Amino acid sequence: MTSRHRRNTPRHPIPAAAYRLTATWPGRPQPTRFESSDHRQFRRVARELAATGALVVREEHLGRGLWRLLDPIDGPALLQAQHEAALAARPAAAERRAEERREEQRAVELAAVEAVMVQPPIPRSGGRPKARTVARRRGIR
Repeated sequence: MTSRHRRNTPRHPIPAAAYRLTATWPGRPQPTRFESSDHRQFRRVARELAATGALVVREEHLGRGLWRLLDPIDGPALLQAQHEAALAARPAAAERRAEERREEQRAVELAAVEAVMVQPPIPRSGGRPKARTVARRRGIR
């Protein structure tokens, strides 16, 4: 009887690094390399390096020494977009603050008008009515 599994077959271990990246900065000759089998950690490191202004090239291991290029992350372009968004937000923020100041001023004015309207009326005769009968000679109740 023969065994279904050969004992001398080469084993195919899981690669130690399923993902790798290379980060390069403009004006810096030495690139940074990172390898990991954890996809979440790999993506986090790629985002962090891109946030510092690096051009990040990501690769995925296909096995047998083959690597597939994933989409690169252009860190300088991301920083430029963030800078432009911050510049565009400045006038909007100033406009928002001016609008808030107008709203606060309007609220103060309305509070003053409301305070005047809430005050009880002051009787003209000092609180003593002159008429004895008010409604069909029934008297003041």
